[in-house]
Amino acid sequence: MALLVYTPQLNSRIAYSFQHLFENILGVSIAFTQVEETFKTFEDAKISYSPKPLGNEIHFTSHPFILEQGIKKQNLAFADVEGLKLPFPVVDSVFPVDVFAAAFYFLSRYEEYVMEERDEHGRFSAKSSLAFKNDFLYQPLIDEWAYQIADLLKRQFADFRISERKFYFQPTIDIDRPYFYLTDSYFKQKAKKIRYQLQSDPFDIYNQISEWDLQYGNKTIFFFLVGNQHENDPAPEIDHPLYKSVIEKVSELHPVGIHPSYFSHLNTHEVKREKKLLVITSQRKISISRQHYLLLSFPKTYRNLIEADIKEDYTLAFADVPGFRASTCTPFFWYDLEKEEITGLLVHPTTVMDQSLKKYMGLSPQEAITLIEKLMNKVKKVNGDFISLWHNESVNDFNTWKGWKKVYIKMLELAQKSSI
Repeated sequence: MALLVYTPQLNSRIAYSFQHLFENILGVSIAFTQVEETFKTFEDAKISYSPKPLGNEIHFTSHPFILEQGIKKQNLAFADVEGLKLPFPVVDSVFPVDVFAAAFYFLSRYEEYVMEERDEHGRFSAKSSLAFKNDFLYQPLIDEWAYQIADLLKRQFADFRISERKFYFQPTIDIDRPYFYLTDSYFKQKAKKIRYQLQSDPFDIYNQISEWDLQYGNKTIFFFLVGNQHENDPAPEIDHPLYKSVIEKVSELHPVGIHPSYFSHLNTHEVKREKKLLVITSQRKISISRQHYLLLSFPKTYRNLIEADIKEDYTLAFADVPGFRASTCTPFFWYDLEKEEITGLLVHPTTVMDQSLKKYMGLSPQEAITLIEKLMNKVKKVNGDFISLWHNESVNDFNTWKGWKKVYIKMLELAQKSSI
């Protein structure tokens, strides 16, 4: 039996928020009605989402924001909820804020359309976000709300059930440079080998990752950079024999995705070109992606991916601070805010990146482990997805990453443990 939702005005924003909280997170089917009498006579689990309750239901007061069309800077008001300042306060509701309006604001990345602050690469940073400023970046708030709502429904409607969900860990590796020296010119190879007295290439972690997958029960996803038209794109030509060999070998054992190059986030043609090259080399259908440098410009980047027939993307993470960029740890479909429509591009929120911990936050390996455990425990509490982003240069104790191999292994061990 589906959960019945009454709302006097149903639009795509409302449908989107309810879809994520109930269908994506709780595994509960929902049906909407705008007919009061139909709702009043319904005897199973039901929610009203309207200015006023109708009686005998769980009532959520809706905020006017959810009925708006278009994009404009919001003059946000806040309510203090368990020590957190949360937007879209309402009255006469089971929650002091409109969680569905807030969820839409977070999931659609509304603030990234209306705020101009960007870093040197043109990225919206964590420190500009409402989640960071209001101290809930480390919480998957939307997932927490979903389970709180489920508890309310269970108390009032004895037959209400949610689907059982399990914590899921997905390690991913971005390959910007397949080797430290092997794919360089002969003279660069020789110089690097002498300088570091290398017995093997320190970026050659491919067998090690496969062994860890077997040991810890994972299936690591690899994202390959194949464009090299900018100084921030260090990949060799894809037809370099060694690089080609790596892609072919990895594709036999692991899921593989495209790592669109530095300028590609604004260039549909380039995404298509790079995807085609990877398809030819890997001999695999490529339907997943993560942008190089986490370069993500709404709505252009995601429209480019859709046009290139990418079905799932793993870019959604902040570069400077780990956490939950969209306040969720559950995959969701991207909402095109300019078109006011739900798309078919599935977004996988990434929780933590190696460079965030070391480069941007300046953490020690032990401090990084402590933060990873904290974030993972948050995800385990709501049985969500924990997605990690590492690079082949950071898992082998090489050079500036000395001491960080244990961080990666500890993350694998923590993920293998049962949920808390």
